Amino acid sequence: MMTENNGMNQAVSEVVNVEMSKDKMLGVMWFEEPKNGGNRLSENDIRAAISTKGIAAGLDEELINTICKERQYNYKYIIAKGKAAVDGSDGSIEFKFDTASLKEFKPRLNDDGTVDFRNLDVVRNVKKGDVLAIKIPATQGEDGFNIIGQNIKARKGKEARIPKGRNTAILEDGLTLVADVDGKLEYDDHNVYINTVYTLNGDLDSGIGNIDFVGSVVINGSVHSGFRIKAGGSVEIRGSVDDATIIAGGNVFLSYGMQGTERSKIIAGGNVVAKFLQNVQVEADGNVITEAILHSKVNAGDSIKVETGKGTIVGGSVSATNMIIARSIGSPMGTVTAIQIGVSPTIYKEHKEIGEELKRKTENLNKIDQSIKFLLEKNKVTKLDVQKQAMLQKLTSSRQPLVEEYEELKAKYTKLGIRLSEVKEGLIKATDSVYPGVKVEIGSLIKYIDDRYVRCVIRRVEGEIYIGI
Repeated sequence: MMTENNGMNQAVSEVVNVEMSKDKMLGVMWFEEPKNGGNRLSENDIRAAISTKGIAAGLDEELINTICKERQYNYKYIIAKGKAAVDGSDGSIEFKFDTASLKEFKPRLNDDGTVDFRNLDVVRNVKKGDVLAIKIPATQGEDGFNIIGQNIKARKGKEARIPKGRNTAILEDGLTLVADVDGKLEYDDHNVYINTVYTLNGDLDSGIGNIDFVGSVVINGSVHSGFRIKAGGSVEIRGSVDDATIIAGGNVFLSYGMQGTERSKIIAGGNVVAKFLQNVQVEADGNVITEAILHSKVNAGDSIKVETGKGTIVGGSVSATNMIIARSIGSPMGTVTAIQIGVSPTIYKEHKEIGEELKRKTENLNKIDQSIKFLLEKNKVTKLDVQKQAMLQKLTSSRQPLVEEYEELKAKYTKLGIRLSEVKEGLIKATDSVYPGVKVEIGSLIKYIDDRYVRCVIRRVEGEIYIGI
């Protein structure tokens, strides 16, 4: 006969097992049943096992109390859970206007299919005190912890920058951006600013002279031959335009188009929208939208769209970065017409050269700042002599112009960089015809059209210019 302490009749006490997940976010406990009259664990034994494992936070006390009274065997109880950190959300800007409508011009179509260039209503006027944008603050987030009591730090949200531009103000709450003057609302994807608008209720002629204005210009009349308009904002002309020069930091809108000479010029930092363009040189950073381009030299940083009205491009040369679309390109008479798509190599070269110049100016600024710092530190110990005071004054006064040059170059470098980064695989599309006499350039590739193509798309495919439907 076997004794209680031998063989199958040996008493085995209850066993508790406690485990912790690798990330220390979960604690699990299970029990092995006592055998042959072995001892059950007390509440102190169970809590001691938890403590020995180092679990001290996130404990489910209600469950543990229940387990201490009654429990299942070979069943895993989740006795502790950590709390994951909740990262803060980034701040944001809530604009109180439609940002897209200020950047993308969508002309209204008339019943006959033409575009209404007379009533453009392109000026978005605001009054002083109008709310332009509200900053939604970032949140701090909520720290978490693991089951051994270690704190898990939450990532704080990143504060949004209030897009304060010229002629705007931030209220005392530090969150609200308002207009500081009456004027025209502008947004350049970076800052909101207000351009005060110069309105001429009549023709631009010898009675007015050339216009050079910091804001936007609206002319409710015609522009006579030989005059010049320069505006920091947009230019809108609601009458006809003869041989003139228009330079705008923003968009240019011509209700009746422009019939110029070889001297006529439009330069726009945004889009150019006109009824027609004839004998005009056009440089637009954005799109060129018109019903006809005749014997002109037109360059668009984005696209050229000649889709309504006659929808024709005849003579001269047109170039765009991303797309050229028209009803017809060239003419049945074989008029020589040059079409170019893509980014000119000179743009890449300019971007690189500006980058190198920025590097040089940064080095010069660092040298000046180091010299100023050295002299200021020395002045704290011993007052500088007259010669060193003069040197400090010279360094300080020479620094500001250098900073302004640096900022101007940096803005240009950034603008070119954005243009290059947004370049797509360009295409040329004709919804009616492309005629013989048209010269097509895509990058370094050139193709002369010697036959009429109907409803076609021209693009680069595998290193060649391809014309297809």
